Amino acid sequence: MYNPRCKDLDRDYFPSYHTTRFQDQPEPNLVVLEHFVRVTKQHGRELTEKQGISVDHLRYGEGRQLVDVFYNEKTTNQAPLFVFVHGGYWQEMDMSMSCSIVGPLVRRGYRVAVMDYNLCPQVTLEELMTQFTHFLNWIFDYTEMTKVSAVTFAGHSAGAHLLAQILMRQNVITAQRSKMVWALVFLCGVYDLRELSNLESVNPKNILGLNERNIESVSPMLWEYTDVTVWNSTKIYVVAAEHDSPTFIEQSRHYADVLRKKGYKASFSLFKGYDHFDIIEETAIDDSDVSRFLRNIEIE
Repeated sequence: MYNPRCKDLDRDYFPSYHTTRFQDQPEPNLVVLEHFVRVTKQHGRELTEKQGISVDHLRYGEGRQLVDVFYNEKTTNQAPLFVFVHGGYWQEMDMSMSCSIVGPLVRRGYRVAVMDYNLCPQVTLEELMTQFTHFLNWIFDYTEMTKVSAVTFAGHSAGAHLLAQILMRQNVITAQRSKMVWALVFLCGVYDLRELSNLESVNPKNILGLNERNIESVSPMLWEYTDVTVWNSTKIYVVAAEHDSPTFIEQSRHYADVLRKKGYKASFSLFKGYDHFDIIEETAIDDSDVSRFLRNIEIE
């Protein structure tokens, strides 16, 4: 177990129970989720309504396989690209709650791509991961077509889990493509699905389609990672929030250790004061700790 003291795995795998905010409310775990949805949707609306940011609506596949690309009048053709993958336990959330990160990055000179994906149970997790591989190929085709100078990828929660595939897709990520990637940022992710696969709160009626056959193949913590050398020029940041659950924090810490031992330039950081949700909400604030961290990755 990632948290040997845990007596309630359902609770430990539900990040909303571990916030220190809204403690004056009867059910802080529900209020923090409602707040996240309301605030992030407002951030998205304000980009075009108040911040003068334009958006191209693009598609990489059927259903919810969509990409919104954000920029403003100062964005150059070869501006670096920042790609964000949202969370939601592979079964919730969408692009409308995924744009908090956009404003400060566009003002800093980035072009920002926010992707969406089909959710379980419309697809199994295995099928979703295959579709995410198609997205990776699409986004690199996009960078090459538009002559983007460099790319940074970030994923939050389940999005961090999906993003981990970039390290394993040798048929998509050539050595030339990997050299374009400044950094990979894994925010508050879950990387070993063995404990959560049988939790009704996380995987009700097994909507993720997990079983003994595929549980290791969908768990980045357990992968072999044999093609490390092509990532020599890419830094990997594994980030956890102080007020996330002990299990989530230790999964991130252990995943960073796994990647370092394999030979990647990976580091672990615990962001003080944040929980699983405001670490995304505050990416909309230019001078917040998490926003500065994301913008400064390029120059480290």
